[in-house]
Amino acid sequence: MLATLADPILPVFMVMAAGYLLRRTGVMEAEHAGIINRYAFYLAVPALIVSVVATTPFLQIEWRAVAVYSSLQVGLALAGFAVLRLLFRIEMREAVLLGMATSFVNHVFFVLPIAERLVGPDAAMPMAGIVMVDAGFIFPMSVLLVARLSGGRTGQGRLAGLLFRNPFVYASPIGVAIGLMGDAAPAGLMTFMTFAGGSAAPVLLFTLGITLAGSSLLRTGGAVWTVVGLKLLAHPVLVGSGLAVVGASAFTGDITLLVAAGPCGAMPFVIATQYGVATERLAKVVLISTLLSILSLAYLTLRFI
Repeated sequence: MLATLADPILPVFMVMAAGYLLRRTGVMEAEHAGIINRYAFYLAVPALIVSVVATTPFLQIEWRAVAVYSSLQVGLALAGFAVLRLLFRIEMREAVLLGMATSFVNHVFFVLPIAERLVGPDAAMPMAGIVMVDAGFIFPMSVLLVARLSGGRTGQGRLAGLLFRNPFVYASPIGVAIGLMGDAAPAGLMTFMTFAGGSAAPVLLFTLGITLAGSSLLRTGGAVWTVVGLKLLAHPVLVGSGLAVVGASAFTGDITLLVAAGPCGAMPFVIATQYGVATERLAKVVLISTLLSILSLAYLTLRFI
């Protein structure tokens, strides 16, 4: 466990810690994260998704495992939303995004680099189906819901513009198209996607650290700890049980469980920023879940040794 904690988990985490420390010491500012994030959002991350999807043999994906993961992801998000609304009286839009955070994982930016360091490029295959569902369905539908809750024609107009300019919507279909082309696909295109996509994880972890440096852990509150508990405890337990029921292979099960044990993703925070939703709780959820997931991920990586 200590070996996997030392490499690869802590080195990946330290990229985020570097961004956090550089802002705390005044070297970086909050505005810098926004500028760097534009590169990641519009180029690096979509390129990474394209390269992952394009090189994945779809016939070898265990879609039953993806179906279990995605259905439990939606179910847990709905349950989290209900608890946050009924028990903590959280505002509707914030409750939607906090509910999303209970099961939307920082897989591409945090878990994937760790898994690839452990088992190589094959780690991307079990994740590809999950990434496709998240990027092509969960994220756009979450944007749609928050936009509708924002109300008015302005919200709907912003929705259409946001989805039209959202490269995550197109990344998976482009990856599928390139994959179907096989050897006929231009080699230079995949070189570009792989090269640009390789910068996605460190860049986004660095900018996430800069952003989280502006959030205090004082007065976290019950709602924050509820979301963190659902994400780090309920989510992996439910996914592990579901995978056992459908009989997923050992390798797919281990990688999928590693994804489920990952920290809350940053996309709910991105949506909140776009629509003026309160972000303090979301920032704390991402920060606390990332810190706590280091130990659980270190334990689960023992499966690959």
